[in-house]
Amino acid sequence: MSNFLPNPEPGKNLPPDRWGHLTFYERRYLQDAIKAYDAIVDRVDDIGQIANRYQLDIEDVRRAKDYAFGSGVSRYEFAPDSRMAEAWVRMASGTETAIDEILLRHEILESYLVSQGMNQPDAHTLTQQRYPWSILITQRPNQ
Repeated sequence: MSNFLPNPEPGKNLPPDRWGHLTFYERRYLQDAIKAYDAIVDRVDDIGQIANRYQLDIEDVRRAKDYAFGSGVSRYEFAPDSRMAEAWVRMASGTETAIDEILLRHEILESYLVSQGMNQPDAHTLTQQRYPWSILITQRPNQ
C-alpha cells in the first residue's frame, strides 16, 4: 500500500524528498500534479520560450519557475496545483490564455519579493493584489 513514492523516477533536478512535507494521502491524491511539476522541472526548453514570448528577462522566468515548481516546493511547502502546471505547459507550448500570463507575472513578482527578503506569506498577499491568479482561476473553471 505504501509503494507510492513522491518522485517515482526522480530526474536529475529532483531530490527524492522534495514532496516530503505532504502526507501519504496528499501525495496519493495529488500524484498527477506531482508528476506534472516534476516534468516541468526537468524541461530545459521552456524558460527561453516563455521569456521570449512575453518579452521578459530570462532570469526572472527562471527564478519564477524554480520558485513555483522547483526548490520553492520544499522550501515553502507548496502543494502542487494541476492548474498551475497546465498553465505553465500551455505557456511553454504557445497555447497560453490571458489568465496564464497573470500566473506567470504573479510568480515572477512573488519570487522577486521573496528573493529580496520578504517572507513568503506577505509576498503572496502583496502579489495577489496585483496579479490575483488564484482568484481569477476559480471564476473560470476551464482555465
